[in-house]
Amino acid sequence: VVQLDKVPTREGYTFTGWYADKELTQAITEIKMTSNKTVYAGWEETDVPGMLNGEDHYAYVVGYEDGTVRPGGNISRAEVATIFFRLLQDQVRQENLTTDSAFADVGAGDWYNTAISTMAELGILRGRTPDTFVPNAPITRAEFAAICARFDTGENADDATFPDLAGHWAKEEVERAVSLGWIMGYEDNTFRPDKAITRAEAVTMINRVLQRNPQSPEDLLKDMVTWPDNQDPSQWYYLAIQEATNSHDYERTTGIYETWTQLRETPDWSQYE
Repeated sequence: VVQLDKVPTREGYTFTGWYADKELTQAITEIKMTSNKTVYAGWEETDVPGMLNGEDHYAYVVGYEDGTVRPGGNISRAEVATIFFRLLQDQVRQENLTTDSAFADVGAGDWYNTAISTMAELGILRGRTPDTFVPNAPITRAEFAAICARFDTGENADDATFPDLAGHWAKEEVERAVSLGWIMGYEDNTFRPDKAITRAEAVTMINRVLQRNPQSPEDLLKDMVTWPDNQDPSQWYYLAIQEATNSHDYERTTGIYETWTQLRETPDWSQYE
């Protein structure tokens, strides 16, 4: 008898269990091996969290003054707070809007004060200590995964984990994000929780949370914003960077994927800085 206790992961989907039949009508937790057997994984599309705007596909990343977007560069804790602040549903943002910072290193005159204060008020952001946020530090993979996980209130899946998460403060939150198909590990089955996350990794994860997933370069538009350091469509992050830096209308194609139909204006976020 084989216990079916392995939890697989799939980008943008939540695992619903193992089944004895392809039609997914006979749920099972174990199988008796009297001959070769096939079991089937059940999946459902992971919903966009209710606090986040998955409907409007606005650009949420801007490039640097030199015209680059730097996919391999780090992204700061303040930048991540600002991105998720912009991606909130308008009503959620307005109802929780505050400039009262709980952190000694986030002052009233700082460009990121409103974003950090509001996201902390929502319980999505936490400091590195009770009274410091360390806004300019590069955010780690564990910190980023934990932020994503806090938008979802569902139960945690068992065993969706990595060996290097044992004893880590973010273990449960990372596992939650993994079980939702939002975050993936590396090919050697590690997560590397304390490694600084790259800008490319961050936008890839955000796009999964929001179901913003063009499937091929043909799903984009020719007159979109482009970047000198994101010109190679064969790079794993090419589509994710383009999705994150262009505001557009879209149509759903199959499953979690989309194709762009028209470019649109990006909101002016300067009022919050």
